[in-house]
Parts: sequence; structure tokens; C-alpha cells
Amino acid sequence: MTGRLYALRETLRFAQSDKLWALAAILLCCCVLSTRADQIDDLVAKLGSTNDEERADAADALTHIGGTRVEKQFREMLTSSSPEKRQVAVTGLLQVSDSDEDLERAHATLKDENSIVRWSAVTALQQSGRIEAIPWLEEVEKSDSTESVREAATEALGKLRSGIHWVKTLPEAQKDAKRLKKPIFAYFFLRDSEYCQKLEEGLLADKSVIDVAEEFVCVKIDAAKDGDEARKLDVRGAPTILLLDGDANEMSRVAGLVSKDQLLSKLDEAKRSKLTFREARRLALQNPGDVQANWKVAETYLEEGNENLAEAPLRNVIDHDEENQYGYTDKAMFALGFAMGKRGEYGKAAYSFEKLLERWPQYKDRDKALYCLGLSQLAIGQKDKGREHLEQLVKEFPDSSIAKNGQAALDKLKAKEAISDQGK
Repeated sequence: MTGRLYALRETLRFAQSDKLWALAAILLCCCVLSTRADQIDDLVAKLGSTNDEERADAADALTHIGGTRVEKQFREMLTSSSPEKRQVAVTGLLQVSDSDEDLERAHATLKDENSIVRWSAVTALQQSGRIEAIPWLEEVEKSDSTESVREAATEALGKLRSGIHWVKTLPEAQKDAKRLKKPIFAYFFLRDSEYCQKLEEGLLADKSVIDVAEEFVCVKIDAAKDGDEARKLDVRGAPTILLLDGDANEMSRVAGLVSKDQLLSKLDEAKRSKLTFREARRLALQNPGDVQANWKVAETYLEEGNENLAEAPLRNVIDHDEENQYGYTDKAMFALGFAMGKRGEYGKAAYSFEKLLERWPQYKDRDKALYCLGLSQLAIGQKDKGREHLEQLVKEFPDSSIAKNGQAALDKLKAKEAISDQGK
């Protein structure tokens, strides 16, 4: 910590009056901004290094910092007489900016006199995912004088043509969705998020996901830059995928990293369902017996981690479809038991899991239900019942990862009982 930061934080610590607190807070904010500016200055200086690794590390650090000053620095470097700086600039600029003007700057760099700079521009355009670059890269593929640049253009074209085609803004996506009568696939990301990077390199690059995404209007939204859109749609983290109708009403959402099957299931449901979350919530409030609306509301809340909000619609599903005609009641009973257990109401959780297994002995996630039932019973002191259900889990599902957790719980119980016996 610098001397200035330490001194100001100590001021915050010891300030007693409101005026001193306000003054110290302002000074601390200014100091942090000044420190960040100093950091950018140091990194910019390293961009002139003759050491390739040091120069690359500095450029990478600047892209993680981002912001208008970093964007301006990269733009200025595009006109540098140094090809090394121009190479760094075109790569960095499209990582921190998605403006049309900066895309055109990268386009102009395809005519740079240095082949390494042109190669970097090709790579940067491919990584940007902007389909506007396709005709530019086609020209490079045909006419660039350097073979490695032409090869890079061929590879970039393949990835751009086969990848998800993103529009830039939600209003643009809404306009296209209404015109094409398609739902919206809105992907909220953060540039410096390793989870977003994993999603983009994994699921969003998967051919089966790309194929289904063609049936949506896809928009990629920087949650940091477009904070208003994120707040309006209640996006609280990244990566988050929202499936919307043409009026930007939410039909479903996928938060965080999920499996391919989960994502494809959500996409398929959104294609078929015209019931938005907002409309489902309205219908559920009006009519507790609307099983489909209540399930949609409950499912959305559960995916967001809002188990408390999900409880009422889950109970409506259970109470109004005892025969499970819609196929949601068994899942609702499991979800309700899980929510109760998470809240520490283990007796109610055990009751829910018991009823679930009584009514649907072949429940598709029977191993999870047995595990949760056993743990809930142990938590309320029903050791014999808890042990019985955990042993049943291990016997019925010997290869399940859930069964391994069940065996661990049994081993722990056995160890506790041995210690208790020794103390008698």
C-alpha cells in the first residue's frame, strides 16, 4: 500500500465528525483514481519495451483495466511508427471497445504495411465476433500478399461464419425479433470474467447450441458498460443468458455455467413457449390453480436462488395437480423439500421428501431424494431412519456420485457413534 493510501485510510479510521468522514472519503476516492492512473502510466511505458513478453503482459493488463483512457491509448498507438505498438493496439482495442468507429479502425489496419500487424488485425476481428468483418476478411483471404495473413483470414472466416451472429444492442435485437417473429437470446457478459470466457469457449462455441441459436435474435451485452440494461432486466451477475420476447419480457434465464443439456432445454422451451415470466407471474397471482404459470414462476425463482419466493408457487403446483398431470408436481415436491432444508427446516424437508418417494417411488432423481431425506432425518435426530435411507441410496445407486456422498455421511455417523460409545 502506498503512503498516501495508508494515511488516508487511517484518516477514515479515526475521523469522528461527519465532515471529516466526508472529506476523508473524497480524498480516498481521489487517491484511488490517482493510483489507478499511475498504474496505467506504468503499463503504457512498458508497451515500449523491447522485451516481447513484458510488452504482451502490459497490454493484457491494460485490457483488463479497460475504460476510456485505455481505449484512447490504444487508438493513439494505432498511428505509431512502431509496428510492435500498432500490433498491440489493434489487438487490445477490440477487447476494450465494441464501437463501430473502433471496428473501422481495425478494418483500416488490414491495410497496414507490416504483415504481423495485419495478421493481428485479422485475429482481433475474428475474436470480436462481429459479422460485419466477414467481407473485409474475404478480401484479405483473396488478396493479401502474405500467406500467413491469408491463412489467418481463412480460419477467422470459418469461425465467424459458423459462430453465433450477435447484434450489438437490445433495442436492435427487439426490432429484429418483431420483424422476424423470433425470441431474443440476450447474453450478458463481463470482459474480465473467466466464467464468461469458459462459457464462450465451451457452450457458446458448441455446434448444437449454435444451430439452435439461429432460431433466436442473439445480442451480446457488456453488463459493465450497459449497466442500465442489466439493472432493468434484474441481471445480477455474469454470465447470464436471458430469453426474451420481442418486447424484452423475460421468458426464462440461465445464470452462471450450466450443462449443455440444461441450456438446450431452456432454448427449446423458449421456442415453444409464448408465456413470459412477467405474464406467468400475473396469471399465478390471479389463479393459484394455474399449474403451468405457477411452475414457470417457481422454476425461474429457483434458478435465481430465490427459494423463499419460489415456495408459494411450488405449493400451488402441489395442491392443484395431485395426480401430476402436467409433470411438475414431483419436481415441485423435491424443490420444496430442498428449499426447506436449505433454510434449516429439516423436519418439513424430511416430510416433503418422504411424501415424494411414497407417491413416486421411481422419481427420476430418486438418488438425490434419498440423500436429502437421509440427511434431513439425521439433522432432526432420526438416526435410524436417516441411516436406513442413506444405506438404501448406496445399495440402489452404487456408481452414483450422490451415493459416494451418502457413504461419506454414513462413515461420519459411524465415527461419531464410536466416539460416543467410548465416552460411556
